[in-house]
Amino acid sequence: MDSVFDKIAESTVTFNLGDEETWRELYEPFYSPPPASVKVVKDRQYGSHERHRLDVYVPSSQQGGKPVLLFVHGGGFFSGDKGWSDKCWANIGYFFANAGIVVVIANHRLVPHVQHPGGAEDIQMVREWIYHNINSPDYGHGDPNKTVLFGHSSGGAHIATNLFLTSKTRVFPPVAGVMFFSVPWWFDTVTRPIRKRVITQYYGSDNEEVWGPQSPLGLFRQLPADSPFLDSDKVPVYVGTVKWEVKEAVDSNMVFFDAYRAKSKPAGTLPLLNVLDKHNHLSNVLSIGTEDTSQSSLILDFVDSCVRNVEKRGGDAASKPSL
Repeated sequence: MDSVFDKIAESTVTFNLGDEETWRELYEPFYSPPPASVKVVKDRQYGSHERHRLDVYVPSSQQGGKPVLLFVHGGGFFSGDKGWSDKCWANIGYFFANAGIVVVIANHRLVPHVQHPGGAEDIQMVREWIYHNINSPDYGHGDPNKTVLFGHSSGGAHIATNLFLTSKTRVFPPVAGVMFFSVPWWFDTVTRPIRKRVITQYYGSDNEEVWGPQSPLGLFRQLPADSPFLDSDKVPVYVGTVKWEVKEAVDSNMVFFDAYRAKSKPAGTLPLLNVLDKHNHLSNVLSIGTEDTSQSSLILDFVDSCVRNVEKRGGDAASKPSL
């Protein structure tokens, strides 16, 4: 894969509209064939909109209690799909399902057909679908208490908005851990015209005084002191970025990292942070399922640590609603 790494280093932090197709085409020849042992259940409906669809990648083992990984794609709030191609984002589903994890890859509504907080509402519906359905033998007997959320770019922004907006003092459905990869916690509407247009459509204004408090960073700063998202023992947080990251994500990730430290319990506790060498804003997730295991191995380690944390607590029955 040296030719891919050379291309990434040549491009450095440059990432323009349309570049995503270049990177996809570079990576697709390196994916392993889909493992025959993994079953794929496609287009399960979790809501009423045509974009309210998800795919489930089911490991072959019928043993119960499997961890669950929810992946939410990016795309600048206006593009992207769970079936970007036959191989992307199936690379993520097949790889982790082959490792014994039930994988859910979900679509969500896109600008201009959704406004804030619609993306977060979609994430909530997906999480509730997982909670009520994933333990079925049709989906591999996943354990909803062992659900780890994995958001890339704007997909991570929707996850963060959902968690910080709806779960200020209580987490339901349960979250065993959350990974934010190359997420824009704040938005550059000054030097990026396309971001300005999209943010205006999504939040109803390009004025930071309007969208700022509703951005992932703004919502995080409003969390009460007893929020479970400030305690890494309750909800482990993994922040992933890359050597060749786009400026908006770099700047906002550094601000989020400091904001987390300022509010965390115990005082000064940090989220896990990793800067992946040799990669850019998109290659970090495109690399999953190739011979380059630098990213996928870290994700496996994090999921494993989250599962052990849940098992140490004896499950998460306290997060379930009273019936």
